[in-house]
Amino acid sequence: IPYQMSEFAESALWRLVRRSDAKRFAVRHNLDHTYHGNGQGLVGAIGAIGYRFTDSTLELLGYRKRQNFGRPRTIHADSVRSMQDRTFPDTFNSFDTKKGRVMIAPHGPDPVFYGIRGENVPSLVMASRMVKSDEQLDGYMIFKSNQGTGDHLQNYLNPAGLEPYMSGRIKGTVHDAPKVGRGGHAFFSMVSASCKVWCAIYRPTGMAQTAAALIKGDRILVGGGVRKATPSKPRILNLEFFKVMHLAPDTIQSNPSCKRCQKNMKSKGRGQGFECILCGSKSMAKVESDRPRKLSKRLYLPQASAHRHLARPAQRAGAKNSAKFGGRWFSVCGV
Repeated sequence: IPYQMSEFAESALWRLVRRSDAKRFAVRHNLDHTYHGNGQGLVGAIGAIGYRFTDSTLELLGYRKRQNFGRPRTIHADSVRSMQDRTFPDTFNSFDTKKGRVMIAPHGPDPVFYGIRGENVPSLVMASRMVKSDEQLDGYMIFKSNQGTGDHLQNYLNPAGLEPYMSGRIKGTVHDAPKVGRGGHAFFSMVSASCKVWCAIYRPTGMAQTAAALIKGDRILVGGGVRKATPSKPRILNLEFFKVMHLAPDTIQSNPSCKRCQKNMKSKGRGQGFECILCGSKSMAKVESDRPRKLSKRLYLPQASAHRHLARPAQRAGAKNSAKFGGRWFSVCGV
């Protein structure tokens, strides 16, 4: 694979590559090419050729007979749930148990009936035989893929140089504690390399309420994509995961307790200290204590139905599949 194509693929994985750049690249390197519409597909096509796998997964695509193109798909949800349970951890993101939602079927009129993602050929073939439907399929093909690898979030981003549509990770410290606004979305800021970065966690991910327990001073690692600024909103990092690396103490102040009576003292007024109403004992200062935190030092991921294609599911943590298979498929930044 020419290094120029690998560089193109690596760039397309985590930052914006314009379709005009892809067209010029194809002409400059004398690539036979064609495209439909605006040519955006050239970015993924060139990226697929140049992509160097350090990790990989597979996807089995089951195809419909031509007379069924465009018709509603009917898949027995219970069979998909059972398939996922029986093939775990060799398949992933087939069924969202929290929402009871089948995740292997597309919604458009294309000829693909379903796509099952996994780690090896035998498991995918076995899984396909477990999925029940009233429709007879025309056959299947298995493709090598970068889905479920998290490759689009491997780069550490420069907080001072964030550009729209970049994807990657940033380490920093929570500056403004999260606030959950209308719609159940959480917004907060973190500081990294002296730069403030605004972050958003949206309700469908299932992580917004969890992230709301972050406080100022927590050290975290986050990963996601940069959303373009609007006239009313700043450039923001839409999070696909966050990892708590250090929890700051959640210190609160309270009235002192009377050592004799074991009752909380009452304030006598500003600057006059505190007094026990039972025995008259006095104290001048409030006491500090740490509240238990609702978070722990670990990785937090969205629920399965909110995963982007490239997002690494929990069951693949630390996994690296270097086996060689025929064919390949490429997804640019999870699209």
